[in-house]
Amino acid sequence: MTTVIENTSEPSTAAATQTEDLPVVVYSPESPLAHPGKLVREVFSDLWRCRELIWILFQRDLKAQFRQSYLGYVWLFLPPVMTTMVWLFLNSQRVISVGDTGIPYPVFVIIGSVVWQTFTKLITSPLSSFNAGKPVFMKLKVPPEAFIAAGTARAVFDFILYSAVLIPVMLVFQIMPPWTILLVPVAVLALFALGTALGLVLVPFGSLYSDIQQAIPVLMGFLMYMAPVVYPPPKEGWAALAISWNPLTPILMGMRDFITTGSLQHLASILMLLPLSCLIIFLSMLVIRVVMPHLIARMGM
Repeated sequence: MTTVIENTSEPSTAAATQTEDLPVVVYSPESPLAHPGKLVREVFSDLWRCRELIWILFQRDLKAQFRQSYLGYVWLFLPPVMTTMVWLFLNSQRVISVGDTGIPYPVFVIIGSVVWQTFTKLITSPLSSFNAGKPVFMKLKVPPEAFIAAGTARAVFDFILYSAVLIPVMLVFQIMPPWTILLVPVAVLALFALGTALGLVLVPFGSLYSDIQQAIPVLMGFLMYMAPVVYPPPKEGWAALAISWNPLTPILMGMRDFITTGSLQHLASILMLLPLSCLIIFLSMLVIRVVMPHLIARMGM
């Protein structure tokens, strides 16, 4: 009898030890906003804890896109190149009349196309990545920020490949970059921050209503002509007013100037947009974390 008692007590002791090692999850009706400091720490600690998952998701999405593609990564170069070729053809055939750009028109268009394609991907990536991760974080305790971060990392990777197109174009037109090219990283950071901020704002609404995700490509196709992507900004009229208020305009024009002319005209606007966009990113991440239980409840209905 003694032996039996000892044998049964050992597993119970081991089970108790294992139970003590497991993390304890406490559910409370109290809003996370009651402890904002704790909420901020949770968001950033989850991102750091899931850094390996973010890398795995990034690699998976990148490989999955070109797994059955013959040309592979060549397709990543085509969007800015094709946009440039179309507008060069229209301009050469006098179908459109573009004003003085100050730099060779192919250089003007290719820089604008690279910036615009990247901006579009940064806006669409958070929502599409969030929706793609729904089946996972609705069932498992995985932070949705991991999927969003992986999508944003993919947009950054695409930008690096897009930028490689600029090198041969600059060589062909014999453009020697001025010293202001050292300021390009500032404009790039502002571009990443602005696109990601706008994309994160759309996540809570786009996760509930698929119309938003469907409308983004259509809207971005129209908004491309409300930015100086393929033509210089007009001096007067309603178009001039709309373009001047477009937050992408100083980033786009500033990046062109930093690479080609050396002008610092748009530097002040870029320096104002960068911290403002970062603040919107920070607040949007907190909002997503707070409303996440309600989103899961609505999406599960």
